[in-house]
Amino acid sequence: MGRRHGHGPIRKKKVKSEFPKVFVDADLDFASIKIAPGVEASSYQRDGFIFCEDKNGKIIEIQVLNLSELKDLKGHSAE
Repeated sequence: MGRRHGHGPIRKKKVKSEFPKVFVDADLDFASIKIAPGVEASSYQRDGFIFCEDKNGKIIEIQVLNLSELKDLKGHSAE
């Protein structure tokens, strides 16, 4: 299409969510991925990750412990 035959005005995009939010602290070898709003009611650790859940049991945050070790595992499959 030519410049004079556009598809109409450009609409503004609305941000639907502010999530996920990623926080990385290389000095502490730690990363956190906040994937949903909410308050942590419980958490559990599995394979170097901490999963935080709200009161309904939905995962709202994933924390990565020993971030440098995770980089070393890249390309390896879990058995």
